[in-house]
Amino acid sequence: MRRIIVLLLICQPLWADKLQTAALWTTESWQTTLQHQLLQQWTDISGDAHGNRVSLVGLSPDYQLPACNQTLNIELARPLQPGRNGVELRCASPWWQQFVAVELHVMESVAILTQAARSGDSTASASIQFAEQDLGNLQQGYIRSPEQLQGMEFRRNLRPGTVITPDMLISKLLIERGALVRIHLQRGAIQLQTEGDALSQGRKGDTIRVRNRRSGKSLTAEVIGPGEVTIR
Repeated sequence: MRRIIVLLLICQPLWADKLQTAALWTTESWQTTLQHQLLQQWTDISGDAHGNRVSLVGLSPDYQLPACNQTLNIELARPLQPGRNGVELRCASPWWQQFVAVELHVMESVAILTQAARSGDSTASASIQFAEQDLGNLQQGYIRSPEQLQGMEFRRNLRPGTVITPDMLISKLLIERGALVRIHLQRGAIQLQTEGDALSQGRKGDTIRVRNRRSGKSLTAEVIGPGEVTIR
């Protein structure tokens, strides 16, 4: 079979990520070359090449492109990301155009429930392990470190084997309505503390109303810890 030697140039919109230019491309080895180029780009973006791979969707390994006598151009439909990506291959002479779908498989260790969890359960008491998953299949997000689970509880009941996503979690309730709270007030170098009553419940970062026991005034404060609020 006659080998057609072509070069890869990038002709993309300004918002699209650039693929590195390959020194030599052939219509016979285009699949391997494209895969290598996409993996290299992802490595440049993420700094991680461990366990990643690219597959072409719906094409047999021996599928060949038509002959191309001039420069072969390739465009990404959007910046490269885990999961499915669209790629346009285009030749000027003879003119032809093909669209292919590629799947970027990025493996990363994420949090997975090994036993069922109920709404309101603390993540600290839940049975959770970290195992590698394909990020392209986790469109709702994921948890990649134990630190992201600290001080959290589950919003709803979950089954074993569930990949934990951020929307499944909520910070633990730190202040109950009517509870005694310590109010912190800072004005420049002056720091004051007094006691008050919570007029509503709150989680870390929430803004709630509290009543100063000494003055009887109602104040707006931010929850900073269990039974602790601050006035900014």
